[in-house]
Amino acid sequence: MKEVKPQSFVRWFDRQFDSNTGSEYFDEFLKLLEDFPTVLNQVLKSCPTEVSTRKMGDKWSVNENIGHLILLEDLWRIRFRDIMKGKPDMSTADLSNTATDQSSFNKMVVEELINDLVSEREKTIVMLQKLSEEDLLKTSMHPRLQQPMNIIDLMHFVAEHDLHHLHTIKSIIGTM
Repeated sequence: MKEVKPQSFVRWFDRQFDSNTGSEYFDEFLKLLEDFPTVLNQVLKSCPTEVSTRKMGDKWSVNENIGHLILLEDLWRIRFRDIMKGKPDMSTADLSNTATDQSSFNKMVVEELINDLVSEREKTIVMLQKLSEEDLLKTSMHPRLQQPMNIIDLMHFVAEHDLHHLHTIKSIIGTM
């Protein structure tokens, strides 16, 4: 079993990831990705709005962290398709997170955000379930990490990203 745990002591942009992960991890990572919204919902089921919308300095609130995850689902699907199509490089992300910063996620309630995340993640899961063994062998270059990644590597990357934000969210609500 491949261990997935947040590297909480390492800034997200400083993290390193393995590549060329075998297809035997597909089901494991698919389950992690599929279960994440439920895990997040459990953590936040009794989180009051004044806590979920609270900003700590210039850091995102709980709602903004969830909104960021929602926005990134489209990028993940694009990148999975990039790999499947054999594109040499995956599509780039907006590393300044402009869309997250300019959205009004703090005007929404946590339940609505989690429902939106569930909806977006389900689209990703359905897409991943349709992949062939041949698709799992293809690779594309990750634009920031500058390393080739296959579908499983990117699934691992997304699962780690989820855990990173879960850790961040738990830190925010732990300061109540």
